[in-house]
Amino acid sequence: MAKKGLVIYASLTGNTEKVALRFKKVFEKMGWECDIFKVKPDPNVKIPLYKNPKITDFPYDLRDYDFLCVGSPVQEGQPLREMTNTLFNNPYSPHSHGETITPEDEARMRADPFIVPGPQKGIVFVTYSGVHMGPTEPLPALATLEHELVHLKFQCVGRFSCPGKMTIRGQKPSKPMPSWHHDLEHRPSKRDLMKAEIFLEEILEDLH
Repeated sequence: MAKKGLVIYASLTGNTEKVALRFKKVFEKMGWECDIFKVKPDPNVKIPLYKNPKITDFPYDLRDYDFLCVGSPVQEGQPLREMTNTLFNNPYSPHSHGETITPEDEARMRADPFIVPGPQKGIVFVTYSGVHMGPTEPLPALATLEHELVHLKFQCVGRFSCPGKMTIRGQKPSKPMPSWHHDLEHRPSKRDLMKAEIFLEEILEDLH
């Protein structure tokens, strides 16, 4: 039976989506089954903090997957709130507080309250502008996504980040913003996407 991978991502202007689609290509090239889910952006959300809505449109059971990729743009130093909401309130997350889980799942969580990652693996990835801090900018967002991945009981085995053109909630600035990355308008580049492909290929080769 083929291994199964799932890519969950949020994207405002296509930067993160390019990486997500490249990851899907890698899975399929290596003989894996792969599903992909794009988290819908909310134009009313301005601050990337946690919220507690019920997640009703997530169509996948995470327990069916051997490998999970979770990605987001970086905004104000963190992943998009829509992304953390989807992970934080996923039916298979201990954070769900019984809102969207079955009685059987709730009983299982009470019997096993501690977060101990299982055999399933995963990676986290972000795209960022690097306007103020350059290559260190994505580190807090990657840590947040890894935190949520572990709460879903997946072992995090890698982090990937690359620059992407600057936007403000989907709106391009009127003039180019100064950045550590002087070619920001053309990122992620073909080279960035090739790095993403090699990154995931090497991880999957090591695991299987």
